[in-house]
Amino acid sequence: MTAAISLEAISIVLVKTSHPGNVGSVARAMKTMGLSDLRLVCPKTADICSAEEAISLASGAADVLEKARIYDSLPDALADRSVAFALSARLRELGPGLQSPQEAAREALALTGQGVGAAFVFGAERTGLSNDELLVCNRQVTIAANPVYSSLNLSQAVQIVAYALRTEWASGVETVGVESTGSASLSSVLEKGDRLATVKAVADLQAHWLQAMEAVDFINPDKPKKVVQRLARMLAKTPLEQEEVDMLRGFFSDIIRVVDNRLYPHEFERKKP
Repeated sequence: MTAAISLEAISIVLVKTSHPGNVGSVARAMKTMGLSDLRLVCPKTADICSAEEAISLASGAADVLEKARIYDSLPDALADRSVAFALSARLRELGPGLQSPQEAAREALALTGQGVGAAFVFGAERTGLSNDELLVCNRQVTIAANPVYSSLNLSQAVQIVAYALRTEWASGVETVGVESTGSASLSSVLEKGDRLATVKAVADLQAHWLQAMEAVDFINPDKPKKVVQRLARMLAKTPLEQEEVDMLRGFFSDIIRVVDNRLYPHEFERKKP
């Protein structure tokens, strides 16, 4: 296994976790498979990782809990990740394309070998990921289960994904190129050496895009219909370079500036009759 591909470089992100025991069990599931980067978004309590139940159920993985980081939002937790795999059993009409844990693991490891940050995102115990949280991510992973009862405990879901990552890593995924994951466009970007935009950068672009749409009355902010979901799905289809994100945001800033009548001198001249 090449040093470039490291299981420790792949993040596990838990969103709005309630129970300290689940966090401890997740830490144990991660460590047994060689993962160590645990991130929590808006957990029920700020000290959830140091709770007695969490430490007890971590059973030797207390170091994973100690290094865990807490964030105020999902985009913030993904600020240094370019690909985010959302775990959800519920199919969304306008959600990202579906992958199995094995397919996602192969892609995540191949991307990691190319220096691209990857994360797997898990929702709250009772409700899972919301539609908004899912649309922050650009992949969706579904674990095959009994359709009559497909509910998995949070730590069980993490264990399945962690095991898929471990087995794909152990099988020699360094021989698997990004092209074999179906991401040919991503491979071409990486070959050129361009810097991919992070998940947070794309989420900020989406918010800016919607702001520009509102400014020109293209959408009603109170009734956006499915524009938000369609835009998020579109942005998830193709990997964006940071320069492309910067260019689009500059364009949207200019749209909003002109709508607000904050014109440059040469623009005033053009407006004269």
